[in-house]
Amino acid sequence: SRLVLGAAFALGGSAGLCLAARQRLREHSAAELPAGSLQLTLYQYKTCPFCSKVRAFLDYHGLPYEIVEVNPIMRKEIKFSSYRKVPILLANAGSRLQLNDSSVIISAIKTYLISRRNSLEEIVSFYPPVKTMTEQGKEVLEYENKYWLMLDEKETKRVYPVKEVRVEEMKWRKWADDWLVHLISPNVYRTPKEALASFDYIVREGKFGTLEGLFAKYVGAVAMFFVSKRLKKRHQLRDDVREDLYEAVNEWVKAVGKNRLFMGGNQPNLADLAVYGVLRVMEGLEAFDDMMVHTNVQPWYQRMEEVIQKAGV
Repeated sequence: SRLVLGAAFALGGSAGLCLAARQRLREHSAAELPAGSLQLTLYQYKTCPFCSKVRAFLDYHGLPYEIVEVNPIMRKEIKFSSYRKVPILLANAGSRLQLNDSSVIISAIKTYLISRRNSLEEIVSFYPPVKTMTEQGKEVLEYENKYWLMLDEKETKRVYPVKEVRVEEMKWRKWADDWLVHLISPNVYRTPKEALASFDYIVREGKFGTLEGLFAKYVGAVAMFFVSKRLKKRHQLRDDVREDLYEAVNEWVKAVGKNRLFMGGNQPNLADLAVYGVLRVMEGLEAFDDMMVHTNVQPWYQRMEEVIQKAGV
């Protein structure tokens, strides 16, 4: 079961694989850099939507980073950390830090890029973890303010000329985490054929041994086909989960509107990057192709691809 769940969550992520937590990195050593520079290492599953969000953010902002692909079964690559989930971002900006939770990572790094009044260490301290209980009675760590950028009044007005712009960005970043991401697993594991194709993708793009990959692909596909049915019930989705995906994506397109290239205007904001990061983990799968045909998202999605590619040149 550990093998199946590790592989399955690498793509779906909707069962809470990437729950929030944070800790200072004490065991891991990294080269000291001049003040103001960033050295970044991202520990990830390539097919995890939360990891994809972080990559979209880093790529768009032209931030160089190293990638360490984590084996979703043994996770030996993150042995240095008591936090055993991904994404993990190791950041060195004069001091060594470990940042977890995709939205905290994005908010903290974005704040650091805009405002150099505080060190990255101080900025991360503005996102303290809070213990909460799930409906199943499990204790988890969460961040109440993880969608906020910690800016002063002058910086806030420069980034968000009117209050509504900030409110809108935060709303849709939260929507991507609380709703959109939960539509991934039920859609990519919707049928036995799709489940097998999804696991073929996970094994091909992930870091598996030969036997691990074979087991994950065939046993995992069967298991996650049935798990997807439970997820559908948990999130109260329709019998045809594609309809929920189409509705959500069209809701996003409607929110962007016809008069803006992106929700951020002429350039993507953090909500654009979050939604794009979640959706692109389905590329190459039937669910993605269906979404492109049956929704109005394609023009916006193509613009996102283009602007991120240009940023990386």
